[in-house]
Amino acid sequence: MKLTKNILIISVLMLSITGCESFLEDTIQYTSEEEVLTSGQRSRGLIDDIYTDYSFRYFTDFSVEYLTDNGVLNSSATNFANNNWGPAESHPNNYIWQQSYNNIRQIYQYIEEVHNTGLPYLPSEASASLSDIIVSRYYGEAHFLKAWAEWELLKTYGGPAADGTMLGFPIVNEVLENEEYALLSRNTYDECVDQIMADLAVAIDHLPLIYSGADKDNPGTSDLETGRASGLAAYALKAKVALFAASPAFNPTNDVTKWQLAAEYAQEVIQLNGGLKSLQSINNSREDNPDHIWRLRNSRNNNSLENRLYPPTLYGQGEVNPSQNLVDAFPDANGFPITDASSTYDATAPYASRDSRFYKFIFYNGDQCFTSENCTDFSPLETYQGGLDNFGGFIANEGTRTGYYLKKYLSNLNFDPSANNNPLTTLPKVYVQLGLTEVYLNYVEAVIEGYGEVETAPAGLNYSAKEVLAQIRKRAGLSNDPYLNTAATDVNVFKDLLKSERRLELSFTGERFHDLRRWKEIDKIEDLKGVKIIKNTDDSFSYQEITVEQRGYQNKNYYLPLPYAELILNSNLKQNQGWE
Repeated sequence: MKLTKNILIISVLMLSITGCESFLEDTIQYTSEEEVLTSGQRSRGLIDDIYTDYSFRYFTDFSVEYLTDNGVLNSSATNFANNNWGPAESHPNNYIWQQSYNNIRQIYQYIEEVHNTGLPYLPSEASASLSDIIVSRYYGEAHFLKAWAEWELLKTYGGPAADGTMLGFPIVNEVLENEEYALLSRNTYDECVDQIMADLAVAIDHLPLIYSGADKDNPGTSDLETGRASGLAAYALKAKVALFAASPAFNPTNDVTKWQLAAEYAQEVIQLNGGLKSLQSINNSREDNPDHIWRLRNSRNNNSLENRLYPPTLYGQGEVNPSQNLVDAFPDANGFPITDASSTYDATAPYASRDSRFYKFIFYNGDQCFTSENCTDFSPLETYQGGLDNFGGFIANEGTRTGYYLKKYLSNLNFDPSANNNPLTTLPKVYVQLGLTEVYLNYVEAVIEGYGEVETAPAGLNYSAKEVLAQIRKRAGLSNDPYLNTAATDVNVFKDLLKSERRLELSFTGERFHDLRRWKEIDKIEDLKGVKIIKNTDDSFSYQEITVEQRGYQNKNYYLPLPYAELILNSNLKQNQGWE
């Protein structure tokens, strides 16, 4: 592995929600190392630059989602998902090794060559108090971003060696020369967890819990800085790391104390956030949503989501096609699975009276509304055979392979891609890395796995798994939820409900692939299905399930292979079991 040695600096400007430039939008400047290390503000660009690696990763997330049973790319098959995956192959996660170690190196360049030298952010004595606040904050950000890079390495490459030892990644806590990286060995999984927790502890000590208030009242920690790492984000990452460490793929002896620790960490986030709260309505363009614990801001002058996701008759490429498998996971309007005897689901009218999230996440045949079953935001979509939104119907060689298009990130975006030759939207696009919904899901899973209790709060915890999962379903309109009550009487049925809710809520975030691996269930998923829709002479429709892509994972796919190039360069690295 050859790491970047040049220092890239971004001019550090204040974040802003409206009007001012975001620190993620500034022009990259190439500046001499000597100038950087003597410039208080420019030197902090070493940290600001790293945020860009974790922002606006929608299409990276989609490419990971194609490895599951949730969706496909409209233009090509997902070969990796059909047992065509070797250690020498390039796969959607392969960039993480190089990117993470580049970022860790850059963080230590900042710590060793800027922070540890005592370089103030602002040089004047009159600004010393504000300078100290910002210097401390940047030190906390550095440790959070290091923990995040380490987390991505652990999530992606954690796994057992040939002898069964559960390994993580080589821990690096200093600036190394390139030849030194070729001598590193992987630390154990638990050692990597401990390192991440240690870095997050430093971050928590130096970061505000949240960014809030006006800059004149909270200089350096006001809501202008939203998008940076925060203390609450560090607590949320602790809970997520602990959940993965407790999961079957990485906890082969099922040490329940690991699940219990994950539950404690998730509750800690909930309590620091003010207790168990109702979730905000789903809105991917809202910049001040308090449920977005760590979200990155992006340029508003960007229409890539619209151009690439909208169906053909809305002048998009329809690139992401959700599966019939995912569509079938949405319950009916009363919260019952569509296979349940009490469900109102009608196979002859499959898109009527479904869970409210279905209408916000999926474009379907006859759809004409962004948020519900009933409004008319656009002309009805035609994904039936011969319809304009079917393959080749409106635009040659473009269209859905499954009968569906992804709507989730386009909800309420009042934007017409056909408006001119180079349309741009000025509406915000919010990319969330850590959110309250996931914290709730993590808590529920940790409680039922760690304590086996659903309807009562375990000793030392404040909430039952049932009441926390109820908050997620209430946001979907299920205030009266008889199926939740039924599922809560059987822990195994409740587990299935939790996994279904997690699948829906976190769909197309890239999380399902890693969930299936950590649950050791990826080798059990079904082939990816779609629907063939025929318009009958009486204008009714007939629906036929079709197989779009096969899925052929093995148990070795619970873990991912280390990049082959790294193994060639470093003989000390042990490959994950099954990929030798």
